[in-house]
Order: sequence, then structure tokens, then C-alpha cells
Amino acid sequence: MKEIFLLTKVSLINNLNIHGFNPKNYKSKKDRFKPFLFIFIIVALLPSYYLYVKFVKQMGLSLLMINQELYFTALAHYSSTLIVFMFGLIYVLSYYYFSRDTDMLIPLPIKGKTIVISKFLSILIYEYLILSFFLIPILIINRSFVGGGFFYLIKATITFLLTPIIPLSLSSIIVITIMRYTNIKGKKDLIRVISMFVFLFFIIGIQIVIQKSMMSIPTGQEQEFLADLFKNSKLLIDMLGKYFPLSKWASIILSQSGLNSIFYLFITIIVNIVAFMIMVLFSEKMYLGGIIGGKEANAKKKLLTEEELKTASGEVSRDFIAIFKVDMITLLKTPIYMFNCISIVVIMPFLLLVMPALTGVSKEMLVLNDIFKANIDIFTFGLAGGFLLFTTVNPTASTSFSREGSTFWITRIIPVTSKNQIIGRSISPMILQAVTILVVSVGIRFYIPIGIPNIIIAAILGIIGAIPLILIGLFIDISRPLLNWDNPQRAVKQNMNVLISMAAGVIIIVALGALTYLMIKINLQKLLILLTDLCIFLLLSFLLYKLLLKKIKIQFAETE
Repeated sequence: MKEIFLLTKVSLINNLNIHGFNPKNYKSKKDRFKPFLFIFIIVALLPSYYLYVKFVKQMGLSLLMINQELYFTALAHYSSTLIVFMFGLIYVLSYYYFSRDTDMLIPLPIKGKTIVISKFLSILIYEYLILSFFLIPILIINRSFVGGGFFYLIKATITFLLTPIIPLSLSSIIVITIMRYTNIKGKKDLIRVISMFVFLFFIIGIQIVIQKSMMSIPTGQEQEFLADLFKNSKLLIDMLGKYFPLSKWASIILSQSGLNSIFYLFITIIVNIVAFMIMVLFSEKMYLGGIIGGKEANAKKKLLTEEELKTASGEVSRDFIAIFKVDMITLLKTPIYMFNCISIVVIMPFLLLVMPALTGVSKEMLVLNDIFKANIDIFTFGLAGGFLLFTTVNPTASTSFSREGSTFWITRIIPVTSKNQIIGRSISPMILQAVTILVVSVGIRFYIPIGIPNIIIAAILGIIGAIPLILIGLFIDISRPLLNWDNPQRAVKQNMNVLISMAAGVIIIVALGALTYLMIKINLQKLLILLTDLCIFLLLSFLLYKLLLKKIKIQFAETE
């Protein structure tokens, strides 16, 4: 137990970079601004969080009006488990297999079970931090619906602490299994990435089919269903409970009192303990087998002919093309970067193109069609804003330099100008943005009959508007690159540059969105609004490009 506690403590301090916030560890004057950057991020994201809390409260009130307030916490618990499971796949892959401390721990006289438990607890605590922003407001709002005093707070705290254990245990078992049985010679990284994506598609497909089956109403029985909805307050949680009993139990625990609530709380605790023990026993058998030999590099030995050698030696790429190739290959060959930066481009086609085939487009979409026709301009420019949010959320640009880590010195000494560095590093996120826009533009037509001209307008704004957002990401990352990391996950998921870039991007999108909305309301021509937005984006791009040119030169000269 002492070893587990010490390993967990060290892992948390290292992975959360807690020592970086200690004023005693500040190495330069720039480090003194870290607390202010953190405050800036919180303030910048507060409006979005306020809208989220407001939306959640409105959804709860809507369920309360139809006598289905019990479904409020059940749905929140179900969504939370999905969030933990999806994030857990990436975190387990990173912390269990790609963290440098794993190489140091394996030769030590420490049991594999101890290593797994300490890493599991580290991820669990990190999941609590993420889940707190999502789930705690829901638990507070739910108290106003169901009542309850101090006893409710105890039950809510226990429910919150138990929520991520089972999905994270399942994520651990799945990743360990994949890594154990793909630990073969050859292109093991490629095999593992493909295996993870195939499994993600499988899970998403199951969720879609289950939701369709759960909410399907036989034709002609819609009125009976609505009548039952108002009469039976447990109708929706019973439907959800057929497939996800834990979510139903969570709702009962938080909404009821007495022995029934205590009974389900006791059962939930037992199930979580059993899931954790199964994960530990399974990991003890399988974990080390997925690591040992997993770090081997297998080079293909192939003799080149004299003609092939001359051809290969004579191929010279443009400077920015060479930078782009290195950047894209790194993204594709590193599983952690692949999942964090490129996965959305792979998963989005599945959601938008496969989901209609599995579920069909419901008749209720006709209501959305009417709303769309009445607000076509708002929807068109709103779609462009959605495209820009994809750019802001994607960490490809805002971690471009940080991903190089200890090899950053190579970038500093190669004879490539700052201009070509900017162009080369901008191509990868621009390609991802273009593919995302293409997929969303095709997929959205399954739901809303948006015309081609409107899609073109949104796509143009999505492409041109992505340029300043990408430049902001590059500027922030070169200003404070995170190069000293022992886990590739830290370079992407635990890099404050991503949050700073996201906050700055959200501010720009919200400000320009407000201006665009104002222009729509005063009935300006759509073409004039488009040209105004494009001029603003181009002006921002020019200014940011000039600033970035100077910043790269300075950082390349001063960074050690």
C-alpha cells in the first residue's frame, strides 16, 4: 500500500506539473505570469461554462414539466460514464504504455499490479477533475428538484466518486488487451491505432443502435406514449435502465430516501469494488506482457541499387514541405497524437454518415427544417462558427513545437526560415480543418436541406477564418513551448498552451459572431457580411503572421 501511495503521489506531481506552479521553481520572469495565465483561461471560458450550466438547468426544468425529473440524473450519469470511458482509452494508453516512468519502474522490484493500481489512481484523480466541471452543476441543480439536506450531499458525493471507476476499469481492460495481443513484430503502432479506432467505431455503433431501440415508439402509439410519460415518472429511467442499470441506480439513490436508496447505494458500491478487483487481477496477468518487447524498433533491411540511391539522394523538398512532412508523420505515427489531433476527422465521418443509416432521420427533423428556413442566414454563419470551433478545439497547432520535446534543438539549427516554419506547420491543421469541413458539409445534409451556396459560404469562412486561429496556436506554443515532458500525453492533453489558445480562439469567435449577428439583424446583404468577416480574418492573419515571424526568430535564438 505504501508503494502504491508513493507512486501515485509522484505520478500526480509529475503529470499535473504541480511543481511548475511553485514560485520557488520559477526560472525566469516569464514564469511569474503563470498564475495570471491560469486566471485568464478561467475568465475566458466562464461565458461558455455559464451557457452550459444554463442549458443544463433548462433541460432539467423541461423534464420536470413532463414529470420525468428522475431521468435528469440518470441521463447525466450515463453521459458521464461515456465521457470517462472515451477519455479513459486515451489516458490509459498514454500513462500505462507511453510514459517514460514505465521504463524506469519495470526493472525495479515492484509488482506489475502495484504499477497498474498507481497509474489507475492517477488517471482516476485526473478524471475527477474533468468530471467535476460536467457533473457537479447537475448534482446541485438536481437537489432543487428532489430536495434533500445533508444526507443528499453525502449520497451525491459518493455517487460522484463512484461514477468513473467502472468505465475507467473497462477502458483499462480493453487497452491492456489490445496492447498485449498486438505486441508483435512489424508495424505494431499501426496495428494498435487501427485496433483502437475499430473498437471506438464498434462502441459508437452499439450506442447508436441501443439509443434507437430504447427510444423507438411503434407507429400509431405516440399518443399513448405521451400519456404514459406524464403519468409514470419512472418511464424514461426504466427504458434507460434496461441497458444501463448503473444510471438508473444513480437516479434512485439521489432522488429517493430511506432503505430503497441505501440498498441501491450499497449495491453500486459493491459492483464498483468488484469491477476494480477484476481490472487489477486481469492487469496483473496481462500488463507486463504488453510492455516487454513493446519498445523494440524493427528496421527493414533492404539493399538499395545504385540507381535507387541516386534517385533518393536527388529528391529535395521545399523547406516548408519538409517541415509539413515531419509534422504530419509524427502525428500519424504517434498513437497519442493521432488520437488527440486526428481522431475527430476519423470519427466525424462515422457519426455523420453512418448514424443516419443506422437510425434513420426522424420525422421530428421537419421541425428543425422549418426553424432553419426561417433563420437561414443565422444558421449559415453559425455553421461557419462551428467550423472555427473545430479549429480552436483541435490541439494540432497549439502543440506544434511542444510535441518535439527534447528534439526541439534540431528545429533550431536546421537552415529553414521562420516563414517556411510557419507555412509548414500550418499545413497539417489546415488539412484537418478542410477534411472536417468537407465531412460535416456532406453529413449535415442528411438532417437539414441546406443549400450548396450556403455551405460554400460557411466553408469559405471556415477555411479563411482558421488561418488566424492556427497562427494564434503557433504563436502561443512558440512563446512558451512545453519541451520537458516524459509522456507524450503531457505535450497535448496537459499542455496549458492548448487551453490558452482555446480561450483566445473562443474570444475571437464570440466577438466576430456577435458582430455578424448584429449585421444580420440590421438586414445587411449576405455578400457584404461575408466580405466584412473575410476582411477581418485576413487583417488578423496578416498581423499575427508578422508577430509570429519575429517571435520564432527570438525563441530559436534564446531557447535552451
